[in-house]
Amino acid sequence: MSGYTRPLSVVIGVNSIGMGHSVRQSVIAQYLRDRGHQVRIITNGSARVEYFRDLGFPAWDGWMPTLLARGDRIHASDAIRANLWQVPAGVTKHIRLRRITRDTGVPDVFITDYEPNTPRLAHYFGRPLVSVDQQSKYRHLDLPAVGRYARTADEQRLRYFAPHVDRSFICSFVPLEADNRKLELIAPVVPEVIRSAPVTTEPVATAYFSRYFDHGPEEAVRALAEVFRRHVPDRALRIYAQAAEARNLHQYASDRIEICTFDREAFIADMARSEVVFSNAGFNLISEAFVLGKPVHLVPLPTYDQHWCAKVVHEAELGTSAPHITPGAVLGFLNRSRELRNNVVHHRDEYLLADPRERIASYLESLPAASQRTLTPSAR
Repeated sequence: MSGYTRPLSVVIGVNSIGMGHSVRQSVIAQYLRDRGHQVRIITNGSARVEYFRDLGFPAWDGWMPTLLARGDRIHASDAIRANLWQVPAGVTKHIRLRRITRDTGVPDVFITDYEPNTPRLAHYFGRPLVSVDQQSKYRHLDLPAVGRYARTADEQRLRYFAPHVDRSFICSFVPLEADNRKLELIAPVVPEVIRSAPVTTEPVATAYFSRYFDHGPEEAVRALAEVFRRHVPDRALRIYAQAAEARNLHQYASDRIEICTFDREAFIADMARSEVVFSNAGFNLISEAFVLGKPVHLVPLPTYDQHWCAKVVHEAELGTSAPHITPGAVLGFLNRSRELRNNVVHHRDEYLLADPRERIASYLESLPAASQRTLTPSAR
């Protein structure tokens, strides 16, 4: 533990939307545990709770309010309507989390990843709050609008979730600058299985498309399969989707096109051997593809986050993006695959090889000992 002798007690709060947050925080949690620290998890939804429990972490379910944007803002009237009937159960669940936290030991520090439970617990118990996420750049940096999408709603959501943060570690797969001493920009947190994967380049393309409310993967899967069937005779295509989606997508399979139920181990192995990757524009998938040296063709889901990610990837010539899967966009991407792959490898070697876990752990270990603090009156 770099000369640090007293184990820390850490509670990590994890947003359960998609797998990216859970994967990133599980990597950090396991690293802290390996350094001798005690780690507990608060997330939301039984599937994510079981994910962390299967990794050996105590984990509990919290409440995640629904804060959807209309236009480029979150409107109070929408938030009230969406959450009115959830509030009693949500408050009860949060009070239970307070009791669990006290009974299992008030931690030295809370970590939050784009969720509201640990910030409120940190305030209640008078403990430091550290954010480790990629969304905080939308709160702290003056990033431009992308088409009709603006960062306003993400900034509002972050300010609601965590009004005060003692330190922010902001993950980014492209260089960014900030002059705030409470911010630290770091490379994406990716699992060791990605960093150590054997990488080859075979005539295979891997794809993954997910659901975001009523925006499902079927349109992208149908269109991409059709392009490969008609125009790409020299490459195989493996398309991954979650189990609930994959059953309805098998109609688009053929001798060179396979529809696969998502399995993370198989997906990573396919990405590592693929020439290119097709996907929506989720931060974690892009980061993992880049660490593997793979260019991406992105079809962003209707959020500012995904459109911003797609825009910077396209502008940096680390891949391409388009609103929909079209023959022209797909074939143009494939024709540039070698050039783009060289760009990705150069970018990875310059910006993405550093492992940020040591920096995060060192900061946590530098915090004053909990025994030297006093609880706030509300927590006594």
